[in-house]
Amino acid sequence: MSHFSVLVIGRNVEEQLQPFHEFECTGTDDQYIQEIDQTEEARENWATDTTTCVRNPNGELEDRWTKDGDCRPEFYRDPTPEEEAKNGPMWGSGGGNGISWTSKDWNDGRGYRAKVYELPEGWTEVEVPTSTRQTFAEFCEDYYGHTIVPFGEQPNFVRKDANHKYGYTIVDEQGNVIKTIDRTNPNAKWDWYSVGGRWNGHFKLKPLGVGVVGEPGLQSMNEDYEHPGEDRADILMKGDIDVEGMRNEAGDKAADRWDRFHAIIAGLPEPITWKQMQEKHQTGETDEDGKPKTDWEAARTEFHAQPAVLALRNSKDRDAIWWEVDDYMVPREQFVKEARDYAIGTFAVVKDGQWYQRGKMGWWAAVSDEKDKNEWIRQFTELFDSLPDNTMLTVVDCHI
Repeated sequence: MSHFSVLVIGRNVEEQLQPFHEFECTGTDDQYIQEIDQTEEARENWATDTTTCVRNPNGELEDRWTKDGDCRPEFYRDPTPEEEAKNGPMWGSGGGNGISWTSKDWNDGRGYRAKVYELPEGWTEVEVPTSTRQTFAEFCEDYYGHTIVPFGEQPNFVRKDANHKYGYTIVDEQGNVIKTIDRTNPNAKWDWYSVGGRWNGHFKLKPLGVGVVGEPGLQSMNEDYEHPGEDRADILMKGDIDVEGMRNEAGDKAADRWDRFHAIIAGLPEPITWKQMQEKHQTGETDEDGKPKTDWEAARTEFHAQPAVLALRNSKDRDAIWWEVDDYMVPREQFVKEARDYAIGTFAVVKDGQWYQRGKMGWWAAVSDEKDKNEWIRQFTELFDSLPDNTMLTVVDCHI
């Protein structure tokens, strides 16, 4: 669930972005969809996976769910007043303070409400090998969503009732799995996009420049939202960009943010950055890739308990809650220069059908395999400066 900016170089924006669509969300079954054989992986998972079952007072194993996949009502009870007081309103499915709950209409005449999961006396939970509860074919359908193709038939991709569009399992006459296939786009980068979006009005136009403003994102719902002026655009020729004006704007805004940040934490102990805090709480062990392990709970607890971090989170400045300590613990001149250098920059660039990016974007804007920020700025600037002034540029808000 993340948004990120992409600069598309050239006029054929849709054509250049299409190779990177997430098939499972767009549903567009085109030449970019590949069939990935997951049979070997699935067999390994089936052999090692476990399923939580319940053992009744007679010692017999039973499923926790009905055949329709619903909660078995006999395993749920109403929450106590004490549990309601501790957890507050219990909506949907969740957990806390040692209990878990599910909300639904329990068909008892009391309507939709939450009930707490608790086995009756004499019942126990047990973990059993999944292979003892499901055939391999059933596992492929349940775990991977690869619907079984009846023996002698072909996968159904095109009809309105297509049920093998995103994956399927081929079986022999006895129902044994021959192969299980995932249909996906391994190069997926976005599930939807819009021109402008959260970066609506990204470019500043020269006095006689011409450009088009895209559609605003959710920021248009804010009371203080202002539509980009006539000097802004999301689609334009490179030669119409007021590059120096954009850099001046970015530098001025950065200087203002830096000053406000340091005014809030003035007189308080200098905060340890999140990166330093991670290093401080390394356990001395390494993970499977040989990288140092971190005690994340201890690191988060100490980091957020710092007076400077608390001051930012409790500040009356509405922007302060979004400021990351690590970004601001540098000299003012460096902070402003980086902002000026990155004024035109975006998280990713698409040129000639090739995708270039600063890192791998994940959920909630978590970035992995991230390039050094200054190195990305350098690469972006070199590419931008090499473009002729008659190059069409479009800023796109991508979501993943």
